[in-house]
Amino acid sequence: MRGKTTRELTEAEIHEIAVRYLTRREYGIEELRQKLLQRGSDQAIAEKVVSDLADENLVSDQRFTEMYVRTRMRRLFGPLKIRGELRGRGISDFLISKELSFEQEIWFENASQWAEKRCHGELDYAGRAKIYRALMNRGFTHEQANVALDSLNSND
Repeated sequence: MRGKTTRELTEAEIHEIAVRYLTRREYGIEELRQKLLQRGSDQAIAEKVVSDLADENLVSDQRFTEMYVRTRMRRLFGPLKIRGELRGRGISDFLISKELSFEQEIWFENASQWAEKRCHGELDYAGRAKIYRALMNRGFTHEQANVALDSLNSND
């Protein structure tokens, strides 16, 4: 809470803190509310400030979800991992499904691209299993992981 231990934070101070957070990066509504509560805000004040910011379109679950999905896709994470991370940040399943509804080919390409980066030389059974587990941990489906492994074999 940095120096604010003797008194409650006012609504104006909480608003200023929230705007400062939003200048650094996008936040989802629930994630911002939790950050403000951790910072020492009263529940009612945090609700009001986040609601006001949402009305001003300064915080948006839609915008946050778009940005988050694009960023995680660029880092070659799979749809299952991205979905779980967004749920953990309080984003609705409807919004997540809407943003993850890309052509399925993109997920297969991302899985193959990630597997190619990790594959060095000939793959034996243990090597295939290791890459398969890593793909599953990155949030790719069984089918996407198998297609990625098959593409590794066809490239050799």
